[in-house]
Amino acid sequence: MNKVNFLSSFVKRTEGVKVPVQIDIDSSDKNENEDYQALLTSINNLLDFDNLIVLAGSGTSLTFTGIAPSMGRLWEKCKEQDPEQFEVVLDAVQYDKNQTKRDDETNKPWDDIELLLSLCDQYIALFPDEEKTIQLVSFLEQSKKTILDETNFTDAIGSNDWVSHDKFIRTLGRRSPKQQRLKLFTTNYDLAFEHSAANTGFVVVDGFEFSSPSFFNPAWYRYDIVDRSGQSKNANSYIPNVLHLYKMHGSVNWTREHGRVKKVDYKAIINDPVFIYPSSSKYQTSYDSPYLDMMSSFLNSLQQPKTALICLGFGFNDKHINNAVTMALRTNAEFSLLVATKDPFNENGSFNKDVRNLLNSAIQHGDRRISIIDGTFEQFSNLLQERRKETPEDKLFKTFESLAEDMITKKVDRNEF
Repeated sequence: MNKVNFLSSFVKRTEGVKVPVQIDIDSSDKNENEDYQALLTSINNLLDFDNLIVLAGSGTSLTFTGIAPSMGRLWEKCKEQDPEQFEVVLDAVQYDKNQTKRDDETNKPWDDIELLLSLCDQYIALFPDEEKTIQLVSFLEQSKKTILDETNFTDAIGSNDWVSHDKFIRTLGRRSPKQQRLKLFTTNYDLAFEHSAANTGFVVVDGFEFSSPSFFNPAWYRYDIVDRSGQSKNANSYIPNVLHLYKMHGSVNWTREHGRVKKVDYKAIINDPVFIYPSSSKYQTSYDSPYLDMMSSFLNSLQQPKTALICLGFGFNDKHINNAVTMALRTNAEFSLLVATKDPFNENGSFNKDVRNLLNSAIQHGDRRISIIDGTFEQFSNLLQERRKETPEDKLFKTFESLAEDMITKKVDRNEF
């Protein structure tokens, strides 16, 4: 059985409260299930919005089981690089004392690589001249390299394992000419979406120049690609397969050169990587370019009319992003939100407690703009239905477009002599 849990204002109340309903998405009679139909409607309605935004977190890459690293695996890899040094670091930053989350049975502190790196940052800032600081600086540098290496994994993915990503890109990326391009924001460093776009024939506009060498220039997000081959009736026909990609925390193939951010081959040796490693200092780093440029684009996109945001595999553990999303819910009446990730309803899970309570409260009070799915990225991708069959609105749009072209042609003919 392939089950997801679903919560929205369309779910019927149980004893006066809306609770997540469990849906078997592989059931033979699923089409007769009202909750399943409500689930599909919630997804499909958002895909028709003029401004479609996706926010993808680490859960989307964890679809590649055993290949993409979890936070637990990053902890182990950072430990393996020098076990003795690792113990010294734990002792120096008093990790046992500062980690409040404990195992219920053993009472041992949880392994949290983000907390550990944050404590290292704090120690270095407070005690720059201490002897242990040298070891902590060394540990941080080694850990950043380890994290970068572990997240550069796309070559290890088999050709048959791209099904979920490819369907996702293919379904959401093909947009009507009257709609804005898909904006895909991700906090992941890996190249999964870039590789999937290549698999499906999509052009990725990622803010880097279409030249070699390729440097970051946010102006490229304002440009588009048209077909001027003459085969189209419209001289400036937008090509269908284009998406905008915003890597909010950097990438495994970015480096800094002479003060500028440069995109290089993902197999190249990078001495000065550009990425925000998981620690509390990421909030300070995010005020630098290119992170600030991408965060500004995210904020601006959420305030546009008729905007839909789909959050996938994202636990809302980034306060800048959380503030942007909650602000959009409060101030943009035409903003809708769908969250699909693992264990969003689990009180003891990693999903942000404050965000969960906020979304649940809004749903309980009848806010129809919000839906939550407890499921994996693979399950969400399976729920997507192949689209871009011509709708009545598309036909009407093409009719007006054709009439406009005829009027221009006739005007040119009358003025020819």
